Amino acid sequence: AIRGLDPTLVVLVDEDVDLTSSNLVSRLRSAFNYLWIPYDTVETFLPRGSKQRQWHEADICWKIENVIAHEGVQRVERVEPIGKWEQRMRNANFQGVGFGEECVVEVKAMLDEHAAGWGLKKEDECIVLTWKGHNVVFASAWLNA
Repeated sequence: AIRGLDPTLVVLVDEDVDLTSSNLVSRLRSAFNYLWIPYDTVETFLPRGSKQRQWHEADICWKIENVIAHEGVQRVERVEPIGKWEQRMRNANFQGVGFGEECVVEVKAMLDEHAAGWGLKKEDECIVLTWKGHNVVFASAWLNA
């Protein structure tokens, strides 16, 4: 569908976790290993009882419930890790474009200055936002080959 739009550049940003397994135990393990991160960031940055914290916690609870308790069309949380997205994009004849070192340095500097606990690393042709060293969100750019 994206190819039909004839884009010049596609920027792909998503959470770096696999919540697609048909096996509940695998999904639960992935959810447990990933969803502690948003709770930890909320605990770090938002005061208890704040409306914003309540909204974030409700969103995280919805994700957990959706991953664990729903199947078929009811399960909408089907987040895939970067490796699956990279393969999908290559199969659709897109070519990855790496982020320049200047971009990575600038984003790292902003995170260091304003967001304790957050980090950034470059992996192949993508950049990955990390929380206390754990992958959270990836970004990649793709050319229509």
